[in-house]
Amino acid sequence: MDHKSGLMYSFAAIAAVTVLAQADDASAASTHTVRAGDTLWSISQQHNVPLSTLKSVNNLSSDRIAIGQTLKLSSSPATLTAASTTTQAKRTTTANLNLRSGAGTTHSILLSIPKGQTLTPLKTSGVWSQVTYNGKTGWVHNDFLTPAAAAPAAPKPAAPVVTPSAATTSKTTVNLNLRASKSTSARVLMTIPKGQTVTVLKVEGSWSHIKYGTQTGFVANTYLTKAAASASTPAPAPSAPAVPVAPAQPAQVKEESINVSYVTTANLNVRQGAGTGFALVTTIPNGTTVTATKQNGSWVYVTYNGKSGYVSTGFLKQTTTAPSAPVAPNLGDAGAGNTEVDYVVNTPSLNVRASATTSSAVIGSVTAGQTLRVVQTSNGWHQIYIGNTTGFVSASFVKQVPKGMAATPTWVSGSFDSHTFFTASPAAIRAQASDTSAIVGSTLRGGLLNVIGETATHYRLAEGFVSKTFVTQVNGQSAQATRLATIAVAQRFVGTPYVWASSSPVNGGFDCSGLIFYAFNQAGVNIPRTNVANYWGGAYFGPQLPKSFKPQAGDLVFFENTYTAGPSHMGIMINADTFIHAGTSGLGYNQISKEPYWQSRLIGYKRP
Repeated sequence: MDHKSGLMYSFAAIAAVTVLAQADDASAASTHTVRAGDTLWSISQQHNVPLSTLKSVNNLSSDRIAIGQTLKLSSSPATLTAASTTTQAKRTTTANLNLRSGAGTTHSILLSIPKGQTLTPLKTSGVWSQVTYNGKTGWVHNDFLTPAAAAPAAPKPAAPVVTPSAATTSKTTVNLNLRASKSTSARVLMTIPKGQTVTVLKVEGSWSHIKYGTQTGFVANTYLTKAAASASTPAPAPSAPAVPVAPAQPAQVKEESINVSYVTTANLNVRQGAGTGFALVTTIPNGTTVTATKQNGSWVYVTYNGKSGYVSTGFLKQTTTAPSAPVAPNLGDAGAGNTEVDYVVNTPSLNVRASATTSSAVIGSVTAGQTLRVVQTSNGWHQIYIGNTTGFVSASFVKQVPKGMAATPTWVSGSFDSHTFFTASPAAIRAQASDTSAIVGSTLRGGLLNVIGETATHYRLAEGFVSKTFVTQVNGQSAQATRLATIAVAQRFVGTPYVWASSSPVNGGFDCSGLIFYAFNQAGVNIPRTNVANYWGGAYFGPQLPKSFKPQAGDLVFFENTYTAGPSHMGIMINADTFIHAGTSGLGYNQISKEPYWQSRLIGYKRP
């Protein structure tokens, strides 16, 4: 299990989380009960207590602490305090909440209190409150309590509400969740793409009530920036009296007609409207060519298998039929007009791409022995007919044979895309393509294979042969397409909370290794669920790469000595310096070069 500690988010992320945290209870406490993910450093920062003081008053000779351990925050003894007037105010549970026999996660669970129940705290001890529910008295964690509606006689001070005299506009700085209320646990109505203009109706503390298109809801102020003022709007004359201005109507996203072909770069949801808040119609598989007839902002309208709806352009790549450096076409194609040779696929499975580059979208595949209809050849690529369109294949994996001599080979040489094959369980590597041949080695559970050829029954590796029975191919897509797909999966959950040992969004969030498990399985790679130490030390995701390695988007990054000694945290690089991960403060981003905490704990990378 990988509950991470000391995870220091970049300034923007810290600001967003800090304003939402119930820091008043924690700072007023005289003790702190260690939770999963805590470190001495994070506790000292949370309570503004020098690290040396923490170690001194608790007689600590090292930085090691244990979950459930109670630490003094000053030299005065920690005591239980009767609930203050504020604490005695009723509280509401924000999640299904364990009632424990003592103030700490090491104490036994008496019962589980459902979400939305109203409780009255009796005492506090650090970040724990004593309450009674269904006749049982025990302790609950304050992080999962929120003040109930205040009584009229003693109202709680509300966060300042600023209502603009006229509706103002801001731009989103990230893909931003629009929520039903002012809480990160509130329902997500839709996700607003980065760079979109929204209308701010009012500002309430650290949240803004905004309108985007026809949807209204709440977003965190941290991820908004003021839109550039219109140059055509003159400033009011100083002598003119202020005149109330009615709130401007938000600009509606104009839908326009288009006729553009795209290829999906992931399994893509089709929705009834242009936004994630609309109902799901169907799902289009990765690598499918679709034609868009309308565009609404960052969404386009497509039809697939008789069902129509909107898809996000973030998971589409526009197709092209023009090679990067065209030359004169051949005489017709190898299947007809070329009287000299046939072009035959000389590798077990060859990707057909939208353009003449390995970074372009995969729109299909051809198999060993298949004769291709070549349109033209350019810079090591053949443009071929595939279905009712054209695509590109690498000429390195296509051989020319005398016309009419093509036959399905019993053995194919060449090279597949590396790491698109794996064995879900250990499998024998044999000297020859026979199950009775001598065993010369073994694959590892979850180990990725570099297949360089095949027979009818076996794949060939550099070390020998593995029966196809034990080998799974990853959706026929390239390794890089898989890596980028994992980023897209993770980014859908930015802002969701950290949930210990969770590997599914149905639990409300993820831990770090759980996010990796979920993202890769959603991207089509069937990896087992394990912890960071096993993902780093095992054969999963390929060989270990050193700290000096220059990572790319989709590479995995590993850290050590966070909440425990050794490999203990991981994430997915979105570029050479920034990674996305599930940390104690939620799912978000950090930048290695600007954060000493991560620099000092980096142990290396893996390229799936």
